[in-house]
Amino acid sequence: MKTDEELAEFITKNPLAWRIWMTGYASGLAQGHLDERATTDQLADLTARRIMTLQDGEEHIRKTTRNTIAMGEAIKARTNTTVGTYQGGPIPWD
Repeated sequence: MKTDEELAEFITKNPLAWRIWMTGYASGLAQGHLDERATTDQLADLTARRIMTLQDGEEHIRKTTRNTIAMGEAIKARTNTTVGTYQGGPIPWD
């Protein structure tokens, strides 16, 4: 088994090995650029879809958030209330 230094020396001194090495390197570099471009395009598409979905469901999201907060307050009020302790004021679940 050859060491990295021996392989590097063989590749740099042999014109055919050098052309094969450089062809593989150029091919890998080009494929890397294509993969990066595809990934960027996919990311942009996914981001646009998520923004559109959030915009379409914005009112529903706000309503659900408000209801969740109100229900949490109602549950907390119920657990802290026993018969005969109510002394007036707003009741969150009404």
